Amino acid sequence: MKKLVFTAFLLVFSVIFAEEAVFVQLKDETRKFLKSDFKDCGITYFYKIKRTSFYAVHSDDKDKLLNCLDRSAIVKKAFPDKKMNIEYKSEDPFFENQWHLLNTGQRGTAGNDAKVAAAWEYLEGLGISPGKGVKVGIIDDAFDLHHPDMAGKYLKGLDLVDGDDYPYADDNEPHGTCVTGVVAAVKDNGLGVSGACPGCRIVPVRSGSRLGEGENMAKAFNFVLDQGVQIISNSWGPADNGGAEDMPEVIKEIVKYAREKERNGLGTVIFFAAGNGNEDISAEDTFDGYAANEDVIAVGALNAYGNKSSYSDFGKDLDIMAPSSDVDGDYVWNPFAFDTIKDGIWTIDARSWFGYSQSDYTSSFGGTSSASPLAAAVAGLMISAYPELSRDELYEIITKTADKVSSADADYDENGFSEKYGYGRINALAALKMLCERHECSGGLPETEEETYEPEDLEMGSDIDGFPDDSMLPVKTTEKGCALTFVG
Repeated sequence: MKKLVFTAFLLVFSVIFAEEAVFVQLKDETRKFLKSDFKDCGITYFYKIKRTSFYAVHSDDKDKLLNCLDRSAIVKKAFPDKKMNIEYKSEDPFFENQWHLLNTGQRGTAGNDAKVAAAWEYLEGLGISPGKGVKVGIIDDAFDLHHPDMAGKYLKGLDLVDGDDYPYADDNEPHGTCVTGVVAAVKDNGLGVSGACPGCRIVPVRSGSRLGEGENMAKAFNFVLDQGVQIISNSWGPADNGGAEDMPEVIKEIVKYAREKERNGLGTVIFFAAGNGNEDISAEDTFDGYAANEDVIAVGALNAYGNKSSYSDFGKDLDIMAPSSDVDGDYVWNPFAFDTIKDGIWTIDARSWFGYSQSDYTSSFGGTSSASPLAAAVAGLMISAYPELSRDELYEIITKTADKVSSADADYDENGFSEKYGYGRINALAALKMLCERHECSGGLPETEEETYEPEDLEMGSDIDGFPDDSMLPVKTTEKGCALTFVG
C-alpha cells in the first residue's frame, strides 16, 4: 500500500518516544527552561509542550532527575509521566438500518433518533452541503485508511505507534475505523452506510497503547489542533469500574487552551465518551477526569426506545446523550459479545480479520464510543452552516434544544438537567434551526484541499482461509497502572 511522504517532523517523534518524560512547570512562567539551570540533574533533552506551561524533560535516570528538580528553587511542579494501559471499548444500501440517523420504527420506537436525516434536508434547503469544510480530529486505536466508503475522507494523520504519518489498521485495531464511519462515511455513493456529517473530513491519530502515556496524549491533541480541526471526538477514557482517575494537568491545559484560544478565539469543540460502566463519572470513587472536565462535552448513550443504555455512565458532569446500542439485561458493554448487543449501530468496519465483523461493515458497533462521534458530527453540521459559531454558543444550543427523553426516570431539574440524561438527547434539526434563527446560515467554509489516503483493494493473504482464533481480537490490557478504555 502506498504511504504518504514520511516527514522530518514525524521523524523527531520516533526519538522522543524512546524515554519516559518528567513534566516540569516553573514558578515564573515567563522564564525559559534552561539546561544550564539544572547542571547536575542528568537531563538529556527537553522541550516545551504546546498550549501548556509545562516542559517535557528527559533523563537516563528519572529518579535522579526528580530529586534534583524537587530541590530547585525555580521549579513549581515536577512529576513523572504516567503510563495508562488501554482496553477497547467499542442512497446507501444500509442506510435504512441506521436508525440513529432516522428511526422509522425499524428499531425500538419510531422517532427515537438524533434527527440527522432531517438536518441534512434542512441544510440542503439552505444551499449548504452538510459538513463541508469541517475537520474532525479522531484519536483512537487505528484506521482502515483505504476503506472504499471513506474515499477522500482521511486527511494526513499521525501514527504514535510507528512514528510516521500512516495510522493504518494493520493489526487487531478495529475501533477507530468504526468511529470515523459514524462521523463521515461517504453519503449517497451507493456503498454501505452514511456518516452523520457526510461533508466532514477526519484527521486521524493512531494511538495503540501509546495513548496511555501522557506525553503521547499531549502529542495527539497538539497534532490535531495543529491541523486546524474545529472538533475533536474521543471515544476513550479511564477503564470502566477501575476507580477514580483524573485528567493529567498537562492535558487539562491543552483542552482549556483549545476551548479558549483555538479557531481565533472561537474555541475547538472537544467531545469525550462518558464510558460504559454504568457508574457516576462525577463521584469521588468513580471520578472520570476526562469526561468530567469542564472544557469538554461528555456524551452518554441511549437506546432506540429513548432510554439510557444500561451500560452508559452518568453524573452531574454528563452533558448530552446520543443514540447508540444497548445490551441485554445488566451485561456491561463488550464489543465482542455480539449475542448480547441490541440495536447496534451500522458503520464501516476495518476490513480483513482485523475488523469486528470480518467484512467491510458492522451492524454491532455501539457503546458511548458511537454516541460521542455522533454528537461530534452534529457539531460539524452546525459549524458548516455558520463557521463563526463559538464552542460555548454551540454548547448552549445543543443543550437547550436537546430532547427531554425518558421523563419518567430522568428527574430533570428546573434547568432541564438530569444526572442520568444530561440535558437530553441531541437533536440535530432543532439545533440547526435555533442557530439559523440567531445567525445568517450561509455556510462558506472552503473545501479542504489537502492530501488524502485514497481507496485501495485489500490484499488478503492466500493462507487465510478461515475465521481466526481469539488471539486476533483486541485484548484488554490489565497491567499494573491506570487503565484507559476505548469505549465503543
